[in-house]
Amino acid sequence: MRRDDATVGFEDAVRRTSGLDHAYQTGLQAVSHRDRGRMECQRPSDLVGSVHLDRALQKSHPNDPRWDYGIGLRRPSGREVALWVEVHPATAHGVKEVCAKHAWLRNWLSSSAPLLDAITDSYLWIASGKVDIPPDAPQRRRLASQGIRLVGRKLQL
Repeated sequence: MRRDDATVGFEDAVRRTSGLDHAYQTGLQAVSHRDRGRMECQRPSDLVGSVHLDRALQKSHPNDPRWDYGIGLRRPSGREVALWVEVHPATAHGVKEVCAKHAWLRNWLSSSAPLLDAITDSYLWIASGKVDIPPDAPQRRRLASQGIRLVGRKLQL
């Protein structure tokens, strides 16, 4: 990766990634209406854009456990970062599925989307219903060890 690639913005990184070149949308427009209701942004001007990763890569990766969304966010420093968001039932069985999706995403980012990989900030899981994983459960430790943060039913951006 060239030195200037490390400072590329979210939109440019998405558009320069094979399979995502037409998937970028401003704000949270790429997020389904139902899932958009699970996200709240205190400063909407910090939202750069979004991509519905699952939908964009469905044809090229039909049998893979694809992650749901990528969201571009501008930090106070002005640097743009990518947040990867999965909406999924928060159950013990769900942990195994989300971890499989996370492993797939990390592999895809490193092999197919190095510009997005370079600006990746975090991997976030929004519960699509009740959170049924106790705070002290081994599944929570597994998530933490893999860098996945279960945010509950609402994501504060």
